[in-house]
Amino acid sequence: MIVLLFAFIAGVLTILAPCTLPVIPLVLGSSVGTGRRRISGIILGFGVMFIGVTVIFASTLAAAGLTTDRLRLGAAILLGVIGLTLAWHPLERWVERRLGPVQAAAAARLGRRAANDGLASGAIVGAGIGLVWAPCVGPIMAAVIAAAAVTGPSLLAISIAVAYVAGAAVPLVAIARWGRRFTKRVDGGNAAGMRRAFGVAMVIVSVVVLTGLDVPLQARLSAGLPGLSTALFAIEQDPAVQEDLRVLRPSAAPGTDVVPLEDLGNAPELTGITDWINTDPLTLASLRGKVVLVHFWTFGCINCIHVQPYVKTWFDRYADQGFVVVGVHTPELSFEREIGNVRDAVAKANVRFPVAFDPSYATWNAYRNSYWPAFYFVDRSGRIRHVHFGEGDYDGSEAVIRELLAEPVAGT
Repeated sequence: MIVLLFAFIAGVLTILAPCTLPVIPLVLGSSVGTGRRRISGIILGFGVMFIGVTVIFASTLAAAGLTTDRLRLGAAILLGVIGLTLAWHPLERWVERRLGPVQAAAAARLGRRAANDGLASGAIVGAGIGLVWAPCVGPIMAAVIAAAAVTGPSLLAISIAVAYVAGAAVPLVAIARWGRRFTKRVDGGNAAGMRRAFGVAMVIVSVVVLTGLDVPLQARLSAGLPGLSTALFAIEQDPAVQEDLRVLRPSAAPGTDVVPLEDLGNAPELTGITDWINTDPLTLASLRGKVVLVHFWTFGCINCIHVQPYVKTWFDRYADQGFVVVGVHTPELSFEREIGNVRDAVAKANVRFPVAFDPSYATWNAYRNSYWPAFYFVDRSGRIRHVHFGEGDYDGSEAVIRELLAEPVAGT
């Protein structure tokens, strides 16, 4: 019950995170359509798509090697077209004429009132919004998504996702109702102008998502508001919540040498890596004698975006002293499973340290990891000496690097 409550609160608060900024104009624009149940349809479509893609079908998609990248781009195109119909009245009339036979058939089958209540059209739009929203999750949903991708959906995972969606629906409904009421209250000419403005905003968001500019824009906004996301996600990192989330993590396979996350021990070898970026293939055995930071991340994770400047700085500052960063990219969302997308993200973010692509969560499971981002500091003899999860404590992490570099190499 603690996790469900915190998941609900996290869903409510996520709307304040910079990564949800593109969602606001989409909700405003889609809410001005006709039909008394259109807003209900938007929320229904949003919830079903978000839970389905991130939890219920996550392991199936992963096993089949499928991603929602093209589906998400298709959603952006759909939302952009809807925006164009709001912004350009001739296009709206043309679409209405083309959809006339479809609407007539729906009215004949369902009854005119049911066909025009906006539930179905709202659900289609809401599904698109759910795909755009999906990358913006905090520690609670990140743990749920990781577990679902590895072991499949569980009742607890689905329950947490439903609680999160219920919380997220609160601000979305408020935004949608405000947009609808505002456009209804203004005079005729001004109302048309507001519809066009909402439509233009939807088109802009569509272009931003299609061109991949949403992630770097969110990173810049987060950099300008460094304390906001940390404060928003702090509630999700409550120790009681994180302890309860441990039940989602798969148990270690019998006979494997598992290192407890909080204790010292031999660092598990990198395994299941299908691609390397910025380097030839590496192993921890080949890096003995160096201090290694094994850094779990994924390019769409807002927390990972926040910590990335610090990781890049550590790599640049201490590389010539025997320090190596191995960025293990374990995908959180399905479009992050496309190696081409990972390569593009690495290039755009100017990441120069070695990146290992871990699409099947093999290295993730070897470390029994549950978090994005996560940091495992490995000394020159291959033993984990410090771990840190999430944002913050950058000075402490850098101090660990300096201390490990100062230790003598074994045998000297």
